This record gives sequence, C-alpha cells and structure tokens, in this order.
Amino acid sequence: MPASDLAAIVAELRAAESVLITTHVNPDGDAVGSALALAHFMLALGKTEITVGLEHRVPRLYQWLPGAENVVESEAIPASFDIALVIDVARRDRIGTVANHIPKSAKVIVLDHHLESAPYGDMYLVDPTYAAAGEIVTECFSVAGVPMSMDAAVCAYVAITTDTGGFRFSNTNARTHLIAARLVETGIDVATISSRCFDVMSEPKFRLLRYVMDAVQFGNGGKLAYAEVTAKAMEEAGALGEDFDGIINFIRNIEGVEVAVLFREVNLGTTKVSLRSRPGFNSAEALHNLGGGGHAAAAGATLPMQLASARERVLESVLAQLRKTE
Repeated sequence: MPASDLAAIVAELRAAESVLITTHVNPDGDAVGSALALAHFMLALGKTEITVGLEHRVPRLYQWLPGAENVVESEAIPASFDIALVIDVARRDRIGTVANHIPKSAKVIVLDHHLESAPYGDMYLVDPTYAAAGEIVTECFSVAGVPMSMDAAVCAYVAITTDTGGFRFSNTNARTHLIAARLVETGIDVATISSRCFDVMSEPKFRLLRYVMDAVQFGNGGKLAYAEVTAKAMEEAGALGEDFDGIINFIRNIEGVEVAVLFREVNLGTTKVSLRSRPGFNSAEALHNLGGGGHAAAAGATLPMQLASARERVLESVLAQLRKTE
C-alpha cells in the first residue's frame, strides 16, 4: 500500500462516523499527547463517537492531560467502528492487545514519525523528518482548516516537548519550533506544562533512578555506558514500567558517552532495551537485527531472552557499530 498524503487522510477522518485512536504499548509523552490531541481533532471535525484505547492505563505523568480521564483499556473498546487511527507507531505488534479489538471491517490509518520500512495500515503517513508525532497531529488541524482548542494544543505541546527533550534533542528543527509557536499562540501555559513534564518525579521513580545511577558501567573508553535493572530491583523500588521514561537520558548525558543502553528485565524470558545516542551513532540500526526500531538518536526493543543474553547480544551490536565510527 503506497503512502498517503495528509489531505487524503484528513478526508477519510472527516467522512468517518466512529473512530478508535490508539498508540504503542508503554506510551510516552508523544504517544499519549498525540492520541489525545487526535481525539480533540476529531471533536473539532464534529465527531462524537471517539474512543481512545490503550493496552494499559495512561501513565501517571500524563493523567492530567485534557481527555486522559476518558481513555479506556483494551477490554472496553467498542466492538465496531469505522476507522482505527494508530499514532506514533507503524507496527501492529506494537499496539499490544488493542490489535485484538480492531475488526476486519475497520479501516486502519497510521500516522508516525519513526523509521519503518513496512508500515501497518490501509493508509499511512510515516515521515521521520518530523521530530514528534504531535507535529503531524498539529498539521491535521491546518489541513482540515479547523481551529485548535487550547486543550488540543496542550496535548500536542506535551507530545512535542517530551519527544524533543524540551527542544534540546537533535531531532529538533526549524519546523518543530514553528509548529510549537502555533500551539503557544493558543494561550497555553508552557511554563506549567514543562514543569509537569520535566520537574516532577514520583518517589518510586527517584528510587529507580538512584538504583540505575549506581549500576552504570562503562565500555569502549567511556564512549559506551549501560545499566541493567532486574525485576527484583523494580519490585523493591515500587516502580512501574512508566517510571523508566527519561531515565536513560541521565546516562547518555555523562561526559564522553556517545551511546547509552538501559536493560530492564520484564521476566525471566523477556528483556526491554532502550538506546540513546549522540550524532554519529545510529541507535535504530544497532537494534535493527534484533527486531528493534526507532530513530538514529533513540531506539528500543523487546527481546524474548533472559537479561544476560540480551545484554550480550545488544552490547555486541553496539560495540561493533561504535568501532565503525572511530
């Protein structure tokens, strides 16, 4: 299926009577913010049958976003709807149990900004030049010619500012700032939004951060830094998967580190891996042969193997790529 332009996708959404909006498992700020901004977009189009459904609940950090209180988990998704709108991910296996609730009769539309060679869906727009999926959602309002409410702008701004690290990451470009400016013009309080996204840390996340910092190890002359967290350590910290959001950046920010790797033991046979890197190292490429994906500066994977095996496989790939850049 060839890629579609945004105008064609907006036309499909305008014609729909009912829509399911979903995103990837373990959603971050871009995923949650973009999904909720899309719900506000559908409201702006005059739609009333709108469901935002996720495999699990909205992470604590984003439960204050306008519309978050209406998000349902997989089991509460309606039996039928016209369109399944998938945001910030382009693979069916990454939306978790929500995929089981999408009927064959529904048209699937994907909006994403990650590198993906074979996007899922009947229609899709996958453009890695966008810094965040929230930018694409903001463009939807412009293409449709409908005004953006302050609630929608808050959600889209959170999507963009979190995926760019407060406009500090290398994915930030001129268009990112121009789109953000349009959101700020709606009157949103960017200081309060930024404080809620970056300055608030739960006590379990603090304990997890302390554990990770103590566990950091270095390799390749300090260019590589990595840490691992066992399921037992997670339990002792009282932490959830969502508490990992942003922690890897503390490792990558260590002077001299070019690539940071964070391993999390989900269970004895499953390990989650996150990579963050500086320009010159392609994180997505390092995880490609392991079934992972993402961006050059940030990528992740869920590996069906024990923690020790995952560490060995990933570090082998990372070190091999680091040597190529030397």
